Amino acid sequence: MKLKIFSTLAIATCLLSSCHDNWTPSDEADGVGQLRMEAIDITNAETVISRAGYDVSDFIVTVNDAEGKSLQQWTFAQMPEIVTLPVGDNYTIDVISHKQQKAAWDAPFFKGTSEKFNIAKNRLTTVGTVTCKLSNIKVSIRFSDELKSLMSDDCKVTVLANDEGRLEFTKDETRCGYFEALSGSSTLIATFSGTIRGNYEEIRKVYTDVEAGQHRIITYSIKGGDPTIPDETGNIETGDITIDMSTIDESIEGNVSVDEDLIDGERPGHEGDKEPETPTPPVGGDDKYFDFETSMLYTDVNDKDPDKINEAVDGNDYSIGIKSEFPLTYLKVKIESDYLTEEFLQSVELTSEFDLTNLSPELKAKLSDPDGFNFPVDDKVKGQTYVMFNLTPFIPLLNISPTPNDIHKFYLSMADEKGNEKTIVLTFISGVE
Repeated sequence: MKLKIFSTLAIATCLLSSCHDNWTPSDEADGVGQLRMEAIDITNAETVISRAGYDVSDFIVTVNDAEGKSLQQWTFAQMPEIVTLPVGDNYTIDVISHKQQKAAWDAPFFKGTSEKFNIAKNRLTTVGTVTCKLSNIKVSIRFSDELKSLMSDDCKVTVLANDEGRLEFTKDETRCGYFEALSGSSTLIATFSGTIRGNYEEIRKVYTDVEAGQHRIITYSIKGGDPTIPDETGNIETGDITIDMSTIDESIEGNVSVDEDLIDGERPGHEGDKEPETPTPPVGGDDKYFDFETSMLYTDVNDKDPDKINEAVDGNDYSIGIKSEFPLTYLKVKIESDYLTEEFLQSVELTSEFDLTNLSPELKAKLSDPDGFNFPVDDKVKGQTYVMFNLTPFIPLLNISPTPNDIHKFYLSMADEKGNEKTIVLTFISGVE
């Protein structure tokens, strides 16, 4: 994240005296107002890039009108602290890291758009932080050491995206490729080709419905163990080496699914040599991967009776132990309440939706404060198989609602490193009469 630091006194003086360098008072009835954008943040930057402190100085910032027409544009470093705009509604700010290419090495493309905002006459509008996320497709190619030892120098994997973006990965390539993503879905084709112990191999796999923000990790290995061990006849038939191809589709936002399609090398004369495939067990929202421990807290998991909701009583224990068979990758919270609206929550420096493994520094400090909410964050969730989540510190906030019998719902959504997902609902009623 990068913040723009400025003087509040200077802005106040500017607004009162109308002395901004690029602004003269308008004689028109509508007039002009002013805009401030404070910062750019990158979602899960540590997942996309290996180094911390990603420099956003050269990110391109564009201010658009209600019709989407570009009005002004700068790099973030060159953007004025205060921007003057005509009075109007439904402005937006677009931020991109750079003008992306169809395909490039180590070139993550980040993109973000602000919420719509209005410009009022002689008023300062603050947009705050514009959050950007990975908006192209990241591809990694990996080879097992066993396969590498048999690969000739002509071996490579050619990745083609949407018939235009193209990169070739040799066996020693360590960089990641980044490909432009089309709106809706994209197509990737990965083709392994080259000579292995004197035999030419070519394996082609087509991936459809590839989306921006995904990381496709494609791994090539040898099927059936050590190919240098003689078979039962005492011979080593190099032409019968079979290459497997497996894929992990990792979303930068946290979801991971494993594609266990093993693609054999189908050379002429060997089409029938494949071993029978073993069906892959389905993954998804199966309850068997998650379990929950509660004392007096009703959930939609351990009690299906919709009338048994939790009465918000200060001092009661509203904790829930989340057990996962595999390490967790995220734990997200969504609040639905007529009283705890987004506007109200923002007034107390909270928000209605957050991921405990991916918080802004400000929100992390507030939610993890031992004297406050004391929620588990970061590596106290990610990589864990047991997490204690306690809503007890939140109860006083529910009970300040002036309306009796208010209903508040907390959705806890979680996923593990195998791609299994589960959402449970914790429902509370406050101000019971």
